[in-house]
Formats: sequence, C-alpha cells, structure tokens
Amino acid sequence: MAEIEKESSNEKIIKDQIEQDERIQEDQYKNGEYKFNQEKFEELAKQKNYNELAKIAEKNKSQFKIFKRLKWKGQLYQINESIRVNFQDSLRIGIIKRIASIKSFVDNQELPLLQLNWYFSKIDLDQQWERYMKCFSEYELFLTEISDFIFIGQIIDKVKVLSLNEYDSFLDDDISGQNRLFFMRCTYNTDKKSINPNPNELEKVCFCDMPQNPDLVYIFCESCKKWLHMDCVHLTEDEAKNIEEYICIQCNK
Repeated sequence: MAEIEKESSNEKIIKDQIEQDERIQEDQYKNGEYKFNQEKFEELAKQKNYNELAKIAEKNKSQFKIFKRLKWKGQLYQINESIRVNFQDSLRIGIIKRIASIKSFVDNQELPLLQLNWYFSKIDLDQQWERYMKCFSEYELFLTEISDFIFIGQIIDKVKVLSLNEYDSFLDDDISGQNRLFFMRCTYNTDKKSINPNPNELEKVCFCDMPQNPDLVYIFCESCKKWLHMDCVHLTEDEAKNIEEYICIQCNK
C-alpha cells in the first residue's frame, strides 16, 4: 500500500514539474513574441508598409483602435469622405473606409492611419473600354474594391465626389478650377475588369448614342430635344454661338 502511495506521489511531482516547465515555456514564448512584434512593428513602420502593420496590430484590440473621425492639422476627417493623397510617389484619390490608430508595443506612441478604397480614373481602366473614352470625363472617378492603409500625413486635401447631376450644377463653382470637384456614376471591379453599371446602361445623348461627358460642348436641337456633340453635327463652337435656334440635320430632312 505504501509503495503504491509512493508511486502516486512521484507521479504528482512529475506532473507538477511538467506544468511548471510548460508555464516557463509559455512565458518564454510570450516574451519572444513580444520582442518579435515590436521589432516587426518598427521595421514595417520604417518601410511604410502600413497594410501589414495594421494586419499585425489588428489582432490586439489594445493596440488597434477604430474611430469615426480624426482631426489632423486643424482639419477634421470622417468616414466616407473622399481625399487626395500622396501614395507611392503619385497623387491618388480614395474614400475613407476606416480611421485607425496603432499603439506601439513599447512607448505607447500612436500611429494614425486611414484605410482607403481607391478610385480609378478613365486612364486606369482596361483597354476593352477604349471605345468609351470619349464619354468618360477627365473628372470622372470609378470606385474600386482595392484598399490600402495610409499614414494620415500623406493627405494632400479633401475633394468632393458628386453624382453627375450634382456635378453639372457645380461646374461654375470656384472649386472646379482647383481640381477638387469630381463625379462618379460607375464602380470598377479590377479582378473582373468590369464597369457597373455597364456604360451601355447609362443615359445616352446625341446620334452616336453614347453616355454624356460633361467635358464636351453640346448643342441642343429645338425639334428633337436632344443634346448633340458638336463634332457629330459638324459644328464648331464659334459657329454654334451664332445660331439662335438650332435644328439638327436629322430633323431638317
């Protein structure tokens, strides 16, 4: 009986030792992970790899905070506002989807970041849409699914992204001369290279049956009540200025 009790006592000692070793290993792992993350944090911050930095920090709620708005250099930035930024040595426009702050692992310094969904312009679209370039404006944007984190210091200014109808009503405003006024009527899927809605589904103008481009000059036919491209009716702007009431070629037949 005593021998059995002795064996049980030894088993308990071994079990306790194993548990103690496991706790030590766990503490060592935690310390090693802590050191690795801080080194990784500093490395990624230095590289300005904010996507990977946010991915690491987001796993720890105490380090990754989400806000609805953020004030920077006297300017308030909020979710769903559109901004122009310096991104990878070029000017880009994006819409703010998340505002976050990442806390350093060591000194608790805050790194304010914005997660943006990028807009494309017509020059970014796939070549299959080349035939529609005439109807896409220089100030037309296409919201994409592409997303990146940026440092708030990369912001250049805010921009307005309106509907086409709103844009038309603002064209004479001073803001248009500062290249801070844009419009959007379609989104663009970069994987499928698709525009939604398809340009064929947009409201058409002129005999060419193409979507409206507010960059172009149109002339209105008083008979068919259509807006027509000047080049489609073979008129110059100077010639159009001298016409009081225009009747198009088709209505004159």
